[in-house]
This record gives sequence, C-alpha cells and structure tokens, in this order.
Amino acid sequence: MKHKKFVLGVIIGCLLALTACGSETPYNTVEGSKYHTQLFTNETISNYVTYLEDEVFEKWYLSGITPENFDEKTYFELAMNYDQMSGKLTFDDAYFKVNKSGYDSWYKAVNDIGFSSKDTLQSDIFVEGVEYYINNDDELVIDATLKGTKHTALMEIYMGNDFNPTDIGVTVNKTTGEKLENAGLNTLLGMGMAFAILILISLIISLFPILFSGDKKKKESDKEIAEKAIENTITQIADKEDLSSDAELVAVIAAAIAAYEGSGSTDGFRVRSIRKVNRNWKNNK
Repeated sequence: MKHKKFVLGVIIGCLLALTACGSETPYNTVEGSKYHTQLFTNETISNYVTYLEDEVFEKWYLSGITPENFDEKTYFELAMNYDQMSGKLTFDDAYFKVNKSGYDSWYKAVNDIGFSSKDTLQSDIFVEGVEYYINNDDELVIDATLKGTKHTALMEIYMGNDFNPTDIGVTVNKTTGEKLENAGLNTLLGMGMAFAILILISLIISLFPILFSGDKKKKESDKEIAEKAIENTITQIADKEDLSSDAELVAVIAAAIAAYEGSGSTDGFRVRSIRKVNRNWKNNK
C-alpha cells in the first residue's frame, strides 16, 4: 500500500512540474532572446510593419506590379544592396525571394480584404494592430492585423536579428459561413470532376468494340452451324439413287435434324423416306 501511495505521489509531482513549465508566451518583448532589446521595440516593429504594408506592398500594387512581372520590375532593386561598410553592391537573393513570396500572398488577399478603388486603397487598407513574440525556435514572429472594407487579415512576419524578414504571409479572416461555402464549392467541384472523368472513361470503354472489332467475323450461332451441317450432308447424298436403305445415312440425317431443332435426341420423330429434291431447298421453304 505504501508503495502505491509513493508512486501516485511521484506522478502527481511530475504533472505539477509540467504544468509549471507550460507558462504563457510573453508578448511584445524580446528580452532573454538573441534580439537586441534597444533595436526591437514596439515602436520600431510597428513602424516596420506599417512601412511594409503602406509604402511597399500598396505602392507596388498601384504601380502595376503583379506576381507575374515581379522579377522583371523589382529584382535589381531588392537583390542588389549597397553595403555601407565595404562601399560595394552586395547580392542578396534570399531577401528578394522573401519579399516576392510576401507580396504574392498580399496580392492574392487584397481583394478579399477589400478597398473601394485604387484611389482610396491606401486609406481603405491599414494596419490596425501589431503584436510580437519569440517562438520555440527563438525566432521573432510579428502578427499584424490588416483592416479593409470587407475583412480583416493576419499578416505574419518572421524576422531575423538583422531586422530583415525571413518569411511573410497574409491570411484573410473569413466568417464561418464563408469558410463553409468555400468548402462546399470545393467539394462540389471535386465530385463534379470525378464524375466527369468516370463518364469519359465509360464512353471510351463503350467505343472499344467499334474501334477494335470491326474486322472480326460475327460468331455463328448454334442454329446456323446445325443448318450448315444439314446442307453439307444433303449435298453429299444428293447424287445417290437408293437412299432409304442406307441406315447410317438415315442416322446422320436424323441427328442433324435433331441438332437443328435443338433437341437432344431423335425420339420425337422418325425418318421414313429420303428422296432427292432441288438443291436450292432454302429458297423453297
């Protein structure tokens, strides 16, 4: 009994220790991290987010820059930077790719965020709030709320300790009804495509007999085979004079007639006489 109480006490102690370790993430501070507290302040971070949204993404949009022509119009400006320490131009392809990815995400979300016209874009869409924290990987994560005429959106920025972004993404905050509507449309679209493909496959399979069996002869039925056998037998015996006394011939003809009629035996009839007739017996039926 004492051992059971001891084990139970150890388990409860471990649970309490884990609960104490699971403290809440501190927001709006970089203390205790690799980021410099005098550089990464509420003011500098808020100013950076506002500058990125108002002075960079929105101005790119108004000047006609799209994800399709982004490389052509912005590559030199973003990838080539002037290094004040060395006095030379430096090549930073990573910085270019981060801005390209971030602008592509913002560009796809801007219509859902909502604005009245291009003339009022910069006043219709603005940064409503900013908060930041250090994640488990010791990275600074900035969550900025963008507000437009239709929806709000979350712009999430991962920031390096050199104050350059390492990743940027924008997600529109849609209502539950809108999410369900989009999910329903996606489901219907997926089911429609699946049924369309199945119908197409069925049509292709139905064409196989026409496409691949045009030169094949039609399979003869049992009745046609029996009819040919009778005709061959009659042809062979047509020139004989005395036919009624040939028992073997009578048996062959009786078997052929039974096969033609679909009967398994000759019990239902008896061949009494055989006589020569016109060879074109089919035409005289």
